[in-house]
Amino acid sequence: MAWRPTQYLIGGELDNTHLGKVTGWMRFAGMNDKVMFDLQGDFHRDIRGAKIRFTGDAAETDPSADAEEYMKGFALHHIGKVGDMTAGLPPADYVAGYCYLEWYGEENGRVVIELEPTQVEVIGTPIPARESYPASRDTQKRNMAEFLDDIAAETNLPAERVVCIGGDTAVTAVRRMANDRVRGMKLLPHEIRKILPPLYAQDGKGGKAIAYIKYFTPSGSWTWYITEGSPISDESGKEVDFHFFGLVDGQDKELGYVALSELESVRGPMGLPIERDLWWKPKTLEEIAPEMFRSDERTEGQG
Repeated sequence: MAWRPTQYLIGGELDNTHLGKVTGWMRFAGMNDKVMFDLQGDFHRDIRGAKIRFTGDAAETDPSADAEEYMKGFALHHIGKVGDMTAGLPPADYVAGYCYLEWYGEENGRVVIELEPTQVEVIGTPIPARESYPASRDTQKRNMAEFLDDIAAETNLPAERVVCIGGDTAVTAVRRMANDRVRGMKLLPHEIRKILPPLYAQDGKGGKAIAYIKYFTPSGSWTWYITEGSPISDESGKEVDFHFFGLVDGQDKELGYVALSELESVRGPMGLPIERDLWWKPKTLEEIAPEMFRSDERTEGQG
C-alpha cells in the first residue's frame, strides 16, 4: 500500500545531521531532474544524526522503457514526514539486515524504498544509541492511519463513516487534501517476466505446477497465484497485453486465465490497486491449495 520506485532508483543522499529534519535528493530513471526532500522527523538510531549515500540498480543513461511511465506524477519536491528510515544496522528498531527508507509526502503519500546493505554508505558518526530513543511506533502508526485517511478522501468515502487504523492507532477521517493519486506498483517487472514460464509450459503438472508470482488485493481477500504467462500481440506484432494462467483464490479457489490489464484496472473495497508480493518464494499449487489436488495424489499412488 505504497508507491515503491526501488527498481527505478539511480542513487541519492539523505541527511539527518540536523535532528528533527531529513533533507537530501534522489535520482530516478525516467525523470530528468533530481527529486529533493524536506521531511520532518529523524532516522532510526542506527544512523540518527548522520548522512547516508546510496545507489540503486537503475541505469541513468539507458533507462528501462517503462521507467518514465511509472514515475509519471512523482513529485520533484517531497515535503512531509519521515516514516521508518534505517540502514538495517544495530540497534534494530524496526528491520535488520537491509535498508528501509519510508516517508509520507504531501503529493504522493507513502513511499517505500528497500535496498541491500552493500548499496548504502553511512557518512559521519551517528548519535550513540544509548543517547537517543527508539523510533516511536505510536508516531509511525499515526502516520499510517493518516495516510489511510488520505486514501479514504481520494476514493470519496464519507468522512462521517470512516475511521482509519494503523496498528492499534485510530484516526477519525478529516477532509485534508487527498494525495495526487494512489499509485499502483509495477506488476510485471522485467526480472519477473524473465523467470515466468510461457503459457502451457506446465500443462499437465496439476498440483506440481509452480506459482512464480503472487498478486493480492491489500484491502480485500482476492489472491492470484501465477504459474505461467505469455504476451498478447496485435496484428503488427506489437505487445498490447500479457495473459496469465494460475490459481485464483476469491469467492472460490479455481484455475483460470487473467490478463495483466485486468489486474492493473482492479481496485479493492478501499480503492487500492492490486500489489505483487515482493517476498513471495515460488511454491507448488498443491502447497498453496492442497485440498484441490488430493485426487492427483491418489491417482499417483494407484499408479
